[in-house]
Amino acid sequence: MDVLLVYSKAKPESFDLIGRIESHVRDSGHHVTKVAMEEFGTERYAADMAVAVGGDGTILRTFHHLEDPEVPVLPISFGRGGYLAEVGPTEAMRALEMTLSGSYYLERLMRLRVEVDGAHLTDGVNDAYVSSKEPGKVIECSLSIDGLVLQGIVCDGLVFSTPAGSTAYNFSCGGPAVDDALESISIAPVAPITYFRPLVVSAQRTLEVELTSGSGSVLVDGYVRGDVKGQVRVAKSPVGAYLVRIGRAPLFQMRLMKRLGMIVR
Repeated sequence: MDVLLVYSKAKPESFDLIGRIESHVRDSGHHVTKVAMEEFGTERYAADMAVAVGGDGTILRTFHHLEDPEVPVLPISFGRGGYLAEVGPTEAMRALEMTLSGSYYLERLMRLRVEVDGAHLTDGVNDAYVSSKEPGKVIECSLSIDGLVLQGIVCDGLVFSTPAGSTAYNFSCGGPAVDDALESISIAPVAPITYFRPLVVSAQRTLEVELTSGSGSVLVDGYVRGDVKGQVRVAKSPVGAYLVRIGRAPLFQMRLMKRLGMIVR
């Protein structure tokens, strides 16, 4: 089995764990490719499984650099949030052993297909953020659902999120936390001037943002960026993101407990 091991150079405290994971994978008779997320370029990696050690940023970038977008990823939290991971540093080696022995199951997360001016940009796991290309400027746009223009909007930006991403930027903007069992797309405005409140629509809908003034930018999963001249289209992607799971606790409840716990503290 070919295993892709992704880590962050910004977390030197994780290097010892990275070394132990790499050695254990090799000692188990598997091939391992180790890559720092800071070294990612445009390449995609062929692998049968990936292990991502770090925060949510590391985990999300790993999904975007897989040759096969549905290769399963074992996320090990070594960051501030770790909302996509159920395993931390202390449980990492046990989780790795269980994974290599086949004692795991997969959880499929919905992804967003993001098109910019008619061209496919990427498939987001968490969210897509549409904003002005100029920092500090609002965007003027119209929002359509299945081709029907809902309304004109003036705001700092619009956040489109999957259920998995609903506890991230969407939640910070006043959007609802959405159960992963509900295939849906959430839309949350950032500092709207016009009257607009967060919405949740069926994942069967196609959403379009048409700029009515100026140029824009779209940022997917805080990582993949595209310049927008006219339109951004967001819909459910035909591909999913697969997480390697060890425990049986629902990921949604785990994410929500972490999010609310951070707010309380």
